[in-house]
Amino acid sequence: MPHKMVGVGRSHVGRQRKVNEDAFRVLNAHRLWILADGMGGHAAGQVASQMAVEEVSRFMTETLRAPNLRWPFDRDLAQSLEENALVNAARVANVRIYNRSIKEPKYFGMGTTLVTATLAANNELLIASVGDSRCYRLRRGSFNQLTMDHSLLNHLIHVLHMTPEEARSKTSSNVIIRAVGLEEDVQVEVTRSSVYTDDLFLICSDGLSDLVSDALIAETMSRHAHDLDLMTNQLIHLANEGGGTDNITVIVMRAEDENTPSMFGG
Repeated sequence: MPHKMVGVGRSHVGRQRKVNEDAFRVLNAHRLWILADGMGGHAAGQVASQMAVEEVSRFMTETLRAPNLRWPFDRDLAQSLEENALVNAARVANVRIYNRSIKEPKYFGMGTTLVTATLAANNELLIASVGDSRCYRLRRGSFNQLTMDHSLLNHLIHVLHMTPEEARSKTSSNVIIRAVGLEEDVQVEVTRSSVYTDDLFLICSDGLSDLVSDALIAETMSRHAHDLDLMTNQLIHLANEGGGTDNITVIVMRAEDENTPSMFGG
């Protein structure tokens, strides 16, 4: 089983937007990877996504290590320490963003998607998600979406049991029904994934997933499995070639044995 995950992240404004409202952070030393896709217009989305990334990063790397830690929200005893930490971090970010949107009229209604992943002590990848930014896993040619989109389209398909064609006739793919910062509290979904050596994981905003097919994403990741920098460049290039209608942000991670020298940095 691997004991190390190395990641590389990259963001691009795309071809049709003037402001990049995505934000991300790669903290390999802390086994932590965070991506947020903001919304709200007039730079409010940019503020929301940056706040989410900063608050989650601070909570996971600093607050958890405080000697007299008091959990901001009640712990779920059915979940592990790491899972509770991810959920608390997202809910803290939610409160911070919501409060700022209430106090500052220019940011009213701002919010953001959020995906946070951490490699737990038992070598599971734990993923907390809100919204329609995604986490995928590529393992031996099998490409799977690990997170569930909190979108109206997905709700129509999986809750109201419409066909994908029927659902698309009712709504566009980018109408989300859950986001960080829109309400006083937020429901955070936690997903677990086993991790094996050479597994590849992708966290991305919908600027990639809406414009590039899963098959092409998987093929690109497989082709550049040993060069994560090139992989991120190629994925962003594909999204821009597909129209670049939105900001594009990707984080790719590769699972390695602890004693394997890494070409991607710590």
